[in-house]
Amino acid sequence: MSLFVAVGHQGQRIVSEDGAEWKNLQLGKEGETYRAAAAGNGVHVAVGNFGGANIIATSKDGAKWDVSNRDGQYKNFIRGLAFGDGGFLAIGGDPGSVGSSSPFVVRSADGAKWDDYMFISGKHILRRLAWGTDRWVGVGDRGRRAMSKDGKEWVDAGDLKATDTLVDVVFGAGKFVGVGLHGLRSVTEDGQKWTHRFPGEEGEHINSILWVGDRFVAVGQGATYLSPDGLEWTRKENKDAPLTAAFGAGVFVGTNYKGKILRSTDAVEWKQVYKAEHHLEAVVFG
Repeated sequence: MSLFVAVGHQGQRIVSEDGAEWKNLQLGKEGETYRAAAAGNGVHVAVGNFGGANIIATSKDGAKWDVSNRDGQYKNFIRGLAFGDGGFLAIGGDPGSVGSSSPFVVRSADGAKWDDYMFISGKHILRRLAWGTDRWVGVGDRGRRAMSKDGKEWVDAGDLKATDTLVDVVFGAGKFVGVGLHGLRSVTEDGQKWTHRFPGEEGEHINSILWVGDRFVAVGQGATYLSPDGLEWTRKENKDAPLTAAFGAGVFVGTNYKGKILRSTDAVEWKQVYKAEHHLEAVVFG
């Protein structure tokens, strides 16, 4: 069954078939925070942390969740999750470190059994991933952008500045498109050479980029940017835009502080459809 799943603080998980009616609200322990979610192979997976451990929750129906813990030693924290290449890839590191943040990945075919932490090259954490054609592309802290064919060996793109930090990345129309601060959009086909750097309006930070089958939709604070190919963009001022967004069943769903779930048919005009007690960090459809 395809569902929207929103996850967040105090172990919150809640689901919807159409983005309008939300059900099966579940809470975890106080202090549990789910930070990312992904769907694939018939399951939804949410990842986050509780104290010094990582928590992983999986569900086939959005009603029953299996939750497991993995020791993070107060430094190996999972921060991102994506589905691609037939399985799940979680990414993280030590976000509180000075110097190298010891980035790592963890892989799983089914979302239930996970490999050991695998530390990867690079100084800074990757936070968002996209899979396309035959490779992963990740974006993260201090402008980091990297590519991997297998999720193990990562190669960083060169000549990047921390001011060009990308917040999210997606694959569509044969290319990867990344978005970030002040309306920034950039394109790569191979994950190494980034071209077509489009700066945007001051303060219009883009937090989510989606490929909806025929166009890229980049949702920012104050404006939504639309493009059929990542090269030609149309800017539309938006209203009450979310901090994170997903697309499915013909609608856009997003979350915003504090516990708001928003729904839109065009990613420009957003309407609140649900208010959770605690903040929601991520939403996914699949």
